[in-house]
Amino acid sequence: MAEDNSWVFDSLVCFLHGPVWNAPLQTFIEDKSIIFDPNVKPDESNPEFRKVHDEYKNLVDYMLGSFMEEMQITPEQFEFACLEGRNSAAMSQSPAHNNDGDKQGSSSSSSFSFHQGLFQQIWAANDIRIFIRMMTQRNVEIQLQALDLIERRQASQSSVEKDDLGNPATEEEIEQDIIKSVDDDVKETASFAAKSIGEPVDDDILQENSDKFQRLNLFFEQERINTADMRARQEYLRTQRDKILQIKKQARARQLNESIKKTELRPASAQVAQKILESDAAVGSVVPSDPPESSLQLRKMLAQRLRTEVIDDM
Repeated sequence: MAEDNSWVFDSLVCFLHGPVWNAPLQTFIEDKSIIFDPNVKPDESNPEFRKVHDEYKNLVDYMLGSFMEEMQITPEQFEFACLEGRNSAAMSQSPAHNNDGDKQGSSSSSSFSFHQGLFQQIWAANDIRIFIRMMTQRNVEIQLQALDLIERRQASQSSVEKDDLGNPATEEEIEQDIIKSVDDDVKETASFAAKSIGEPVDDDILQENSDKFQRLNLFFEQERINTADMRARQEYLRTQRDKILQIKKQARARQLNESIKKTELRPASAQVAQKILESDAAVGSVVPSDPPESSLQLRKMLAQRLRTEVIDDM
């Protein structure tokens, strides 16, 4: 009787859902995204982009390798688990299976699609084009969050000055909203990466996100402000951006520490995640430059599986 390796696939999905994976990954994406200017055409040969991409690959490989070592999973076991996961998904979408209940079939299909979304974060480590698009998108989202922060503070200050009896947002409420957005970051990253697979990489990102870019650019174009004012606004936006990232980093650190206390698992990967969140050190100084060879095999197998999924679904 063949060995049941379904637990391997389920364990990986659980890992990718958890803070040990997401806390360092999302923090890295946010910290490094600032150089990916949405108003400049993506350049895959840009040395700075390639350096950041290499750091991202190294982080992904190390976290995956640590997971496999801690769970004592071999590359062969994971390969079989991928095949089993694919076969289960195919069965859930078959007409015979769906006749037993459309709701159940739809649920299984949605669940598998969501797992694919998680794996797309790993795909970005394999493809620098998708990585650049993902980083550019996150840069825009963070800048828009910073702009929201500025506008809410201005509205609050205006209400105080006018002795408005309404309920302007307090600093504490604003901070709580930022903390709540931490969970959304994970979903947005997975969703964007999932949509990127199979799309032409030469698409004009500026056009796809025109409303967002227009709102952001208006912040700098109002009343044709002079150079000095432009720089002042850029610096102010950067300051608010840094504050948002710091609040998110602290929130992720709390989530990670709570998870570690509850489970007491994954010592190596959790330790690296903690170091990234608790210090301002570069990822290269925290993550070893030579992650386990098994992690590279895992990433390649996942990439091949994702490519198969995309081709089959087109």
